[in-house]
Amino acid sequence: MKKIPVKEKVPTFIFVSRIVKMKGIEDVIKAFFYILKEIKNGQLLIVGDGDKKYLNYLKSITYKYGISTKVKFLGKVSEKNKLKLMKKSHLLLHASIKEGWGLVVVEAASQGTPAIVYNVSGLRDSVQNKKTGIVLRKNKPQEMAKQTLWLITHKKEYKVYQKNALHFANSLTWEEASKQSLKLIEGVI
Repeated sequence: MKKIPVKEKVPTFIFVSRIVKMKGIEDVIKAFFYILKEIKNGQLLIVGDGDKKYLNYLKSITYKYGISTKVKFLGKVSEKNKLKLMKKSHLLLHASIKEGWGLVVVEAASQGTPAIVYNVSGLRDSVQNKKTGIVLRKNKPQEMAKQTLWLITHKKEYKVYQKNALHFANSLTWEEASKQSLKLIEGVI
């Protein structure tokens, strides 16, 4: 198994996706606002591009909440840089209202970065709840902040989540998928 990566010195949270309303970026920003009440030196990285008008709206929210200096809009980055940012981040925060599979969750897990996600299909399917991350019971920014604060302040549990995330991501190979498919087929025959 890969070694657990060294994280940023300051608590760093990351959101990675297209910048569109259905991805829940506003809720992630609101959750981060609540997180900063407890963790003053935290930072939020928002990776992705999309609708410029919506992006400007999101930036205006960070000014409204007084957290603009703590939120970095990085735009679209290369795959290599995306993984590097995930590797340095402590947690992935994702508040999408709808996801296909939640690939970004598994990508973060492959970098030893657990995820805190809304309870929607795709996201709940790509997080092993209370093992590789947390699937929220209530899809609310306050709940995301509460669970994020719990995990980031419980160092021992956080390390276990990191190890589990790495193990889970490494288990998702074509070879393993083939074995599982064969088991299913043999069970039917």
